[in-house]
Amino acid sequence: MTRDSVHVVKISGDAGLRAAQDIAQALRKALAGHDQVAVATEAISGADITTIQLLLAARKQALAAGKSLSLATPPSGVLRDLLIQVGCLDAQGQPLLPDGDFWTPPIREGKAA
Repeated sequence: MTRDSVHVVKISGDAGLRAAQDIAQALRKALAGHDQVAVATEAISGADITTIQLLLAARKQALAAGKSLSLATPPSGVLRDLLIQVGCLDAQGQPLLPDGDFWTPPIREGKAA
């Protein structure tokens, strides 16, 4: 466990309400052991408003603990479509809300753990 590098949590498959408890547990565990956590969402095949709420709550928890939680890459696929549908992003993928920088992170290199 290294506290200086970014730890990547991969979310895949259906990331909606039925998976929320498992995803929340994985994010809590990652934040307990790492100061910087990135969430890889490219493999999400299903998402709903629970997915958005879960990611925002985890980010808030990280910030409160003096840590960081970000997306590993800008959202794509069903997550991007959902963010556009609910008004977090515009049709071009640009943020519509003040905290939109969470949804539009810079692309960075890193290893998944």
